[in-house]
Amino acid sequence: MRPPDAIAGWDDEVNAELYDQFTRNYPFYADTSRDLAVRADLSGSDLVVDLCGGTGITASILLETMPPHGRVVSVDAAKAMQTVGRRSIPDPRITWVTARAEAVADHLHQPVDAVVCNSAIWKTNSTAVFAAVKRILRPGGRFVFNIGGAFAGLSTGDRETRSTPTLNDLITAIAVLDHGYVPRREKDSRPAMTADIVHTQLTAAGFTVLAVDTVDHTGTLEEKRTWLSIPLFARPPGQLTHIQRMEILDKAYAKADKTQMNTTTWLIVTAKA
Repeated sequence: MRPPDAIAGWDDEVNAELYDQFTRNYPFYADTSRDLAVRADLSGSDLVVDLCGGTGITASILLETMPPHGRVVSVDAAKAMQTVGRRSIPDPRITWVTARAEAVADHLHQPVDAVVCNSAIWKTNSTAVFAAVKRILRPGGRFVFNIGGAFAGLSTGDRETRSTPTLNDLITAIAVLDHGYVPRREKDSRPAMTADIVHTQLTAAGFTVLAVDTVDHTGTLEEKRTWLSIPLFARPPGQLTHIQRMEILDKAYAKADKTQMNTTTWLIVTAKA
């Protein structure tokens, strides 16, 4: 077992297990997966790819909307995520392929009816991924994915005026007070995947963009607390240990307004090969 203060990444059993539990105990991933499945129009699909499929929650939802003989290939670069997924979803209709999204075309040897990617496309080289997806989709097949608003250049969540501090506000304040934490602005070297950029990249790859929509998802404060309990997402960033972060999270949650809802905004893209 790794040290409790290690953040590690997706290819880590602890993060994978806690992430999998989150996807099954809270509705966010199931709800967003159903939304993508509807947009992908899978009622007559025989073979669908779940790109960056993690522990398989999206794959299982896709199968609900496909014919009984339908199959899903779940592609993810993290072996630990797929190991947990195989245990959680022992469905023979799911094939697990450990590979980067950019290399998906190297592992599919027949045309697929649709490709779906839930909550991960911005972590990839999108130009390479779009080209690879175009290679494996049958003519007319759909490519559907979502992009978190912060990564799509959208204003996200917390848009309404609040009379009480957010959970993140409280976490930062307690970290400063108890541990002398110095807040810093997190930087992401990747440019935002705005609707215009995505449209341009998809068109260059040979896709026809059918729709670009903006959707809000709202969850409870308890849901956000559980998400922040996963070591990979624990806050605040910096040199604090995971134990310290969990102590801060517990204090912050105790002080937080439990009726407060957490709203995030998502860009949803539907394209056709």
